[in-house]
Amino acid sequence: MSSGKNFKPLAQFKYEKILSFSIHLLTGMGIIAGFFAVIAILNDNQKEAFLWLGLAFLIDSVDGTLARKFNVKKNLPNIDGKMLDSIIDFFNYVIIPSIMIYWFRYVPDQFIIFIPAILILISIFSYVNLNILTDDNYYNGFPAIWNVVILYFYIFGTSQNINLIFLILLILLKFSPLKCIHPLRVKKLKNFSIFFCILWFITSVFLIILKGSNLNPVYEIFLMFLWVVSNIYFITVSVFKTLRN
Repeated sequence: MSSGKNFKPLAQFKYEKILSFSIHLLTGMGIIAGFFAVIAILNDNQKEAFLWLGLAFLIDSVDGTLARKFNVKKNLPNIDGKMLDSIIDFFNYVIIPSIMIYWFRYVPDQFIIFIPAILILISIFSYVNLNILTDDNYYNGFPAIWNVVILYFYIFGTSQNINLIFLILLILLKFSPLKCIHPLRVKKLKNFSIFFCILWFITSVFLIILKGSNLNPVYEIFLMFLWVVSNIYFITVSVFKTLRN
């Protein structure tokens, strides 16, 4: 009888362990997506590289919520999920975009090594900065999301000189009092932020896929309008938060 009584708690314990490890595996799939993005880069396929980075971004957007919901840290205390996430984010958000800047010549040749190297150097300190987030989950300074930055270069087809100026400006903003919204963790306006984050992601994917195609101009303008609106929301909230501090 006693073994029967103990079976259910034991089964529940094993289920929680398996579920928690599965969520860690989901997080780990982000670096696999990044690996395929690197292969796409080496094959000179920017579109495919951005789509793989998009998949990595999607995984990164949901794994933390799942980990908190199912008490992954409690169930598997020997695995540091935050460190795992940071390693993968640094690879996908910093290393790969830096490679893309070099490989696809996003900046003038005289800066083609210097700029990616600087991005990697200053970004690594973002990942070890214990005060990178404010109490209400805004980034202190511009966050290390260079994957998003080069996506703008790709979609708008900006020149090397414009890209260089923009990157230098963002590097300087990393050391500024700027407060940038974390759309998935911010406390106020959380529902609005999640909505616009989803809108931004979906429209970004469509703009990547349809770039260079013979899309009906009406649809293209509509997609671009929704994409720009989502960007304006994040910029406005971040600027407003900065000015209030």
